[in-house]
Amino acid sequence: MLVSSNTVDKDSIHLRMHNQLRTHHRTMMASLSKLVLSAQSAHDDQRILLECNELMSTAKHFVSTCQELAIPLVPVDPQFNQVKEDEANAPTQHHTNNNRYSLQLNLAENLETMGASIQDSAETITKYVSSWMGGDKNSLVVLLFTHFRNLSNQTGLFLAYLDETDFSSVLDQSEMKDLKQGKQALSDALGLLFIKLQAMTDEHLPDFDLHLKDIRESAAALFGPIEMICASVLYLATKNKSRNNSSASGILLSKKLVGAEQQKKESIIAEEEEIEEEPAIKEEGLEVKEEGQEERVAPLERHQSEVVQSVSQKQVPPSIQRSQTTPSSDKIKKFFGDDAPVEAVSTKAPVSERPDFLQYDYGPNDIVFNMEGNVKGGTLPALVERLTMHDYFDMNFVNTFLLTYRSFCTSMELLDLLEARYNLKCPEGLTEEEATIWEEKKLKLVRLRVFNVLKNWLELYYNDDDSVLLDRLMEFTEKHIKSTLKFSNGQLESLIQKRKEGVAVDNVGLKKMVLTLPDPPEPILPKNRKKIKLMDIDILEMARQLTIMDFKLYSSIRPIECLDKAWSREDDTIASNIRASIEYCNQITSWVSDVILSQQDMKKRSVMIKYWVQVAEVLMKKMKNVCIILTLLQKCRMLNNFNTCMAILSAFDNSSVGRLKRTWEAVGARTNQVLQQIRKLMGANRNFTEYRALIHSVNPPCIPFLGIYLQDLTFIEDGNSNELKKNKELINFAKRAKTAEVIREIQQYQSSLYQLKPVEEIQDFIKSHLLSTRDEEQLYNESLKIEPREREDEKITRLLQESGFL
Repeated sequence: MLVSSNTVDKDSIHLRMHNQLRTHHRTMMASLSKLVLSAQSAHDDQRILLECNELMSTAKHFVSTCQELAIPLVPVDPQFNQVKEDEANAPTQHHTNNNRYSLQLNLAENLETMGASIQDSAETITKYVSSWMGGDKNSLVVLLFTHFRNLSNQTGLFLAYLDETDFSSVLDQSEMKDLKQGKQALSDALGLLFIKLQAMTDEHLPDFDLHLKDIRESAAALFGPIEMICASVLYLATKNKSRNNSSASGILLSKKLVGAEQQKKESIIAEEEEIEEEPAIKEEGLEVKEEGQEERVAPLERHQSEVVQSVSQKQVPPSIQRSQTTPSSDKIKKFFGDDAPVEAVSTKAPVSERPDFLQYDYGPNDIVFNMEGNVKGGTLPALVERLTMHDYFDMNFVNTFLLTYRSFCTSMELLDLLEARYNLKCPEGLTEEEATIWEEKKLKLVRLRVFNVLKNWLELYYNDDDSVLLDRLMEFTEKHIKSTLKFSNGQLESLIQKRKEGVAVDNVGLKKMVLTLPDPPEPILPKNRKKIKLMDIDILEMARQLTIMDFKLYSSIRPIECLDKAWSREDDTIASNIRASIEYCNQITSWVSDVILSQQDMKKRSVMIKYWVQVAEVLMKKMKNVCIILTLLQKCRMLNNFNTCMAILSAFDNSSVGRLKRTWEAVGARTNQVLQQIRKLMGANRNFTEYRALIHSVNPPCIPFLGIYLQDLTFIEDGNSNELKKNKELINFAKRAKTAEVIREIQQYQSSLYQLKPVEEIQDFIKSHLLSTRDEEQLYNESLKIEPREREDEKITRLLQESGFL
């Protein structure tokens, strides 16, 4: 149901446009989550039955709301990709080619560090709930959801590492079952915590204090699964290392035995020394100790002793932390309303200063936040630090930054700052214990963030202009990342090499549901494909081929082309795809005008129009008195091709065709009525209000009218300065966030492909005519020949003659 109505994602177009539908969707998903949790944990059949009925009721409300809003449905047959048994048990080399993370002790250590960070975030939620002494509930809710967003992002990244890890060599270990149970339990606990937090938004919550207790318990439920996961991964990594060592030893022995006796002795001695250098492994407790080093305390064990301490070392999101430094009751009232009490500030837990070595490296004046807690502006180093922050992970900020950073810095500058972040130096004057805490709580997490940023950049945000950086990035990867994040298994190196060779890069981390789509319709071919005439092309097929050509241009547009009005610069290489799309629309407009003006005699033009009315009656629900061009326009509308639709509409409204009053009178009232409806739909009234509502309600595939996005980007660029007005040294990141929103909307329609078959002969015919149309001046002169200007008395005389009175 959700797939068919395009409402699987909470950011679906329909859910964003309709508040009522979004409310029912949220309620339904919450009911589904509760039912799943109850079915997995509860033994009370009556409770499960009640929650089944609740889910059924919410689903009915959702469906009825969809029907009222006329949400379109598409026939789909969703199927999940099943991993075949031979693939699952394939040797490690098979997965190495897919660049999965290697199961190593280094991976286990980093997962423990990430797990401790998640537990820190969960503990922060617990502390804020425990310290709430009454007051404004809204401020507490906003604060908790801010922390939950960070917790959720961290957990998602933590689970993503597990999903991309190669466990093929240890699938037979019983701990794999513990790992799967831990992952499921972590997901369940996070979902339950979200449900409990979501219930706090209910104004009529019966017992608020009791509900806060449930939230504390839900947050505490995250600790166990994380510890189970980390312990399982550590055990599996240890087993995997032991197995590899045994295998390597066996291979070495078999090779050395072939040599002379002295070679045997030397090889055995060398082999024993090599084995002695490997970590001594204890089966009990999974403790790993390297020779010459002190025993390392696992981050999770150290975390358990630290959480008992005061909340002084618990992280507060940067935006919240700033507000605590300079609290303002005026800002709180502005955000929560006039009814917000002054005590709202005191609802936050008394957070004391963290150790200096765990503070942020940027200064208090280097970054500014808005009332919603989002970054408003900052210096470039501060923005890059937030991009790779050790204790706060903002996925939306990361995506916005990578989409738009080229508007305020170069890729070289970004790489310089990322390398500096990766190689952070330990602050001077720290004790050995403090240095260890700094490494575990800051350095390791920063390095993981930098690694992810570089990986995402190479997969999703790389441009050909960045090729000059690849050699340097490869050197940095081999020199620094390879030795510190050994489990990465050459992922960055492989991506860099593919970019060097110009090979397409698939985003292995992006999971998509595979839909079984119907086969594309067979094209309607003209009888004579060697010598095609316009009247020989079926009008539906003409609309299909125009859509295929238009979508090819639209789907090629890159984010960098949308920055700084690149399409309007003299350098035509930056926004070549946007320019090509604009040129295509202009050519369509000229061609349509040329087609209309090619008929010298009005009666012949009428014959052509009436001929296509018969075609329209068969193809378009028997709509009468619609000319060929208008029928084509309607077909483009049916295909959700608004870009070509607007190009054709522009042909009717230009001066050459629009002035042909006699021709339009001959077309008929019905045709003009249809055209008026389309003009109303695509009209610029109130900033294209009707069109924007329509585009947000259709199901992809779709080609939006590109001109509106370019208009929005122009308004954002011209209406906002590149730096903050109050501090010219701070980059105006709020401006980039607005630009990123437009780019994301452009991108969301690029991924859904049209199921249409191209017809090369028809496309060649279209292209040849697009390139051979007359210019505006020639078309206007032709229009004057067809229908010369006439005075009012001449018009009256002509009408009388045509009616037979004279």
